This record gives sequence, structure tokens and C-alpha cells, in this order.
Amino acid sequence: MSETATSQNGNDRFTTVVAIMIALVALIGAVVAWRASVADDASGDADYAGLRAAINAEETRALNATTAYAQYGAYVAYQRNSALGDLIAEDMAAAATDDEVLVLNSQRADAHDMAIASERLFQQRFLNRDDTYSVERQLGEMWADASKQRDLNPEPQFAEADRLSDKSSSLLAAVGVLALALVFYTLIESANGRGRYVLFAIGTLLAIGGTVAAIVLEAAV
Repeated sequence: MSETATSQNGNDRFTTVVAIMIALVALIGAVVAWRASVADDASGDADYAGLRAAINAEETRALNATTAYAQYGAYVAYQRNSALGDLIAEDMAAAATDDEVLVLNSQRADAHDMAIASERLFQQRFLNRDDTYSVERQLGEMWADASKQRDLNPEPQFAEADRLSDKSSSLLAAVGVLALALVFYTLIESANGRGRYVLFAIGTLLAIGGTVAAIVLEAAV
């Protein structure tokens, strides 16, 4: 076989290898780009879930505060009317006439009736030992009950969204490296002599680096 034929066969084999590498790198790049897209979609879903949880949390805080302080207002009314009724009862003992006693007794009864009505509007279990009302404890229990029914903690979702967004960006960077490898493979056709092998070596190193980086990112992030 002549030297020219041998050289031609070597060029043909090299061209075939380059074509295989181009196809392989293009395939790997497509897969990595797909995984980047999946990570980006998942990041959007996690971000939406975080926003929904944040809205749930603010809505729950507002509703709980409205309920708790409305009941606290009923407790204050109960204390005021109960104390007023007791004071009127004390005044009855010092009343000078029967008419005054009748008026004071009517006022006492009204005050105590209003106290009884207010007593039904707040929960006794939130009373402290000193007979004060614990709004904080009520808000805490209401929050705990609400958290069993809906998501009120947006931080994990936002953290997951950030993690997936970083993963998507990193995978896209790996795609960029693989695309650069394809550029070097493409330039081989216009090069001569050792330049072709230098371009092939650079392209192969970039292809290996981009592939390894993508595998590491997919496994670790």
C-alpha cells in the first residue's frame, strides 16, 4: 500500500472519529440541556409553592389576630361588667331608700348579665392563673392548628427553588463547555497537519470536562 493511500486511510479514520465525537458531544449536550430545563421548571414550582405558603402564613396571621383579639375584647368586657356589677352590689348596702336599692339592683343585674354574655365569647382555657388572658398562647395554638391543615412555612420551598436554580445555571454552564467543544471539532475541517490534532485534543478535553461537570452536578446538587 502506498504512502498516499496510508495517509488517506488515516485521514478517513480521523474524520470518522471526529464525526463520532461531534455526534456524541451533541447528544450529551442535549441531555444536559434537558436536565437543566427540568431543574429550572422544578425551581419555578418550588418558588410558586413558597409564595403560596407565604400568602397562607400572612392570611393565617391576620385571621388568627382578628379572632384572638376579638375574644380578648370579650374578656375585657367580661371583666369590666363583672367588676361593675360587684361595685354596684357594694353600693346597694349603703343605699338609703328602697327605691335606690331597686335601681341599683337593676343596674347590678344588667352588668352581671352583660358579663355572663361576654364570658361566652372567649375561651376559658386561655386564662392564666392570675386571671389574665393569654393572647400569645391562643395565637400560638391557633397557628399550630392551622399549620396542620396548610403549609405556613415558605422558607424550605424558597431554599429549594434557589438550589434548583443554581443547579440549572451550572448545568447550562456545562452545556456551554460542550458547545465550545463542538466549535473546536468543527474547526478541524479547516485546519491542516498537527493543528487538526491540537484542535481535536482541546475539543476532547472540553467535552470530557463538560461531561464530568454535568455528572457531578446532577449527582451532588
